[in-house]
Amino acid sequence: MLESVLSTAQADFDRHVERLQRYIRHKSVSAENAGNEEMAAMVAADINALGGKGRVVPGVDFPIVYGRFDVGAPRTVLIHSMYDTTPADEPAWVVPPFEARRMNFESFGECIVGRGAEDTKGPAAAIFNMIESYKRANAPLPVNLIVLFEASELGSKSLPPFVKAHAAELKDASVAYWPWLTQSADGRATIWLGAKGLTTLKLRVKAGEWGGPARSDIHGLHSTWVASPAQRLVAALASLKTAGDLDVAIEGYYGDGDPVTAEDEELVQALARRVDEGALRKELGIARFKQDKFADAIRAHCFQSELNISGLQSGYVIENGHKVVLSREATASLDLRPLDGMTVEQAISALRRHLDKHGFPEVEIELLNGYVGGRMPVSNWAVRELIGAYRDSGHDPDIWPRTAAAIAVELFKDLGMPWIATCPGHAARKHSANEYVQLSSYRDTVPFMCRLMWRLAHCEEGARR
Repeated sequence: MLESVLSTAQADFDRHVERLQRYIRHKSVSAENAGNEEMAAMVAADINALGGKGRVVPGVDFPIVYGRFDVGAPRTVLIHSMYDTTPADEPAWVVPPFEARRMNFESFGECIVGRGAEDTKGPAAAIFNMIESYKRANAPLPVNLIVLFEASELGSKSLPPFVKAHAAELKDASVAYWPWLTQSADGRATIWLGAKGLTTLKLRVKAGEWGGPARSDIHGLHSTWVASPAQRLVAALASLKTAGDLDVAIEGYYGDGDPVTAEDEELVQALARRVDEGALRKELGIARFKQDKFADAIRAHCFQSELNISGLQSGYVIENGHKVVLSREATASLDLRPLDGMTVEQAISALRRHLDKHGFPEVEIELLNGYVGGRMPVSNWAVRELIGAYRDSGHDPDIWPRTAAAIAVELFKDLGMPWIATCPGHAARKHSANEYVQLSSYRDTVPFMCRLMWRLAHCEEGARR
């Protein structure tokens, strides 16, 4: 029966590409409050058209799409994904970003170039193409499915309260799966055993009793005797990282911590041997890593928390010109990525203590949102089935202890189920111009998902619910 499903999936590739194009062409950009309600309705309609029961549930910021395919199977899989994207206002797009053009692109062969091709409409479309492949092959799904889509590009505000409110029915699932296109440009398959969380915040310095121009911006000639909010903010930011920008310098920031085990170190060393460092740097578009040794860079990527300055704003920056000004306010946007053993509250409290201790009490912290990630051991039954599905598909995957991508893993682990992620298919340049998915590798995505559902259904290990 599985072979019939796989044959159908392979024969229907052009249908699968058309669904992906349809999803990309519907602009759903959370930061612009554009199209999310309509995209959520489209996803729910696709669930219903394929024989499931889908509905749109109002959320804190944007709606949740919740669907179920109950086929009477002994095991249930929860598939978590998202339907929104980031803005596409970068000037370097070679095609309109929501056209979803099928074209030869750079050295990658035929691709779909468009916002969401990687993040996350490529894998989202593949979910429904997998379900359709079983349906068109006249084969019942081997597992019951819970499908949970959110708009997470501004921080997953709607997801935690939804999970809490629906915990009893979500616990029907034996495993949670986050599909993501992780194949590298050179064809190597990649598995993530976990992900980091995400906390977004602003640090703000305003003029006040401590100093600075109180009424409005003033001329920069006063900077020798009037304090600068911009200088204070820059000094505060500099204090948050260790020398060389190699780690977070905030005492107590890591909480209980997530120590690197002997098994973790084996995975790090294996990756340092297997992964082509030059190819990875080329794919990322960088000249070098901060660390001198590749293994140290991998270890940092997996086991350190990012403290990234996403943007700085103060005064005026004018191309081919200059305005001399001492601004009364300065703001920085930061994103942190909490690990296992951390909490958002503990990390922010540590940040506050650090700023006060180092003489920056005037720096205000404005928390926007946050959640913690999580990870699984390679020995977990669901992880073993994921690895088996890759090998059945002809891949020998690189296994990463954790990705720095932000996913609310702990929400699902707290429900008592393992969490797995990734699928074949090469896509790249999310959050930047010319986001794309390579179609020659995307051909493997839906057949892989069909195999994975089959393996999860038929393995003897793991709790059956």
